[in-house]
Amino acid sequence: MHQGTPYRRRRRRLRRRRIRVLLVDRWPVTRLGIRTSLRQVKYIEIVGEASDAKRALRLNAGLHPDVVMLDIELAHEGDGLDLCKLLKASPANRPRVLVYTARNSREEVAAASLAGADGYLHKGVDCGSISGTVYKVHRGERTWALGHAEETSTELRSLIDGARLTPKEEEILALLLGRHTNAEVAEQLSLSRNTVKSHVHNILRKLGLENRQDIWRANSSPKR
Repeated sequence: MHQGTPYRRRRRRLRRRRIRVLLVDRWPVTRLGIRTSLRQVKYIEIVGEASDAKRALRLNAGLHPDVVMLDIELAHEGDGLDLCKLLKASPANRPRVLVYTARNSREEVAAASLAGADGYLHKGVDCGSISGTVYKVHRGERTWALGHAEETSTELRSLIDGARLTPKEEEILALLLGRHTNAEVAEQLSLSRNTVKSHVHNILRKLGLENRQDIWRANSSPKR
């Protein structure tokens, strides 16, 4: 009667060692493809799926995944990066976040980094790379596989890592990378233009750059 108990305990220990992954993508066929690929890997367990940010946050709080794989583009453009910020600040569970997307422009990669993403995986990579990237991100390795993009690391990302930007400065920098004007940034973030101007000045000072053109140049230059 008690012979099954040690076996069940071993099974529970095995499940605890698995990397618990939550998939967040608006397209069911994409989630099916990821699930099919990762199902073959014994050390990974898909614990849930979501197509939008609201459900993803609810599942994150209830399921406590180790890694959340999400696309930049959910129901609305930018939802994925907003969700990334919320996940990294969640009081219920702060998972590693792996962005899995078809986009790989330097602006979008930098914006994902500013949003707190732990890894970036282009959907053009082979299926075998998915599980390996999940494993590395879970271990705390910052992994950026951008498909056919020229470089996986830029001078700007190196500058950002040592700049100690505030969350608001990171938010504004992400908009600057999208080539928004101060007026557009002010409107999007409900700030005064003078406040935005002050933040931009502080961002440039911390990055050691002179103007926003230098930001764009640094984001297109390989890390030295």
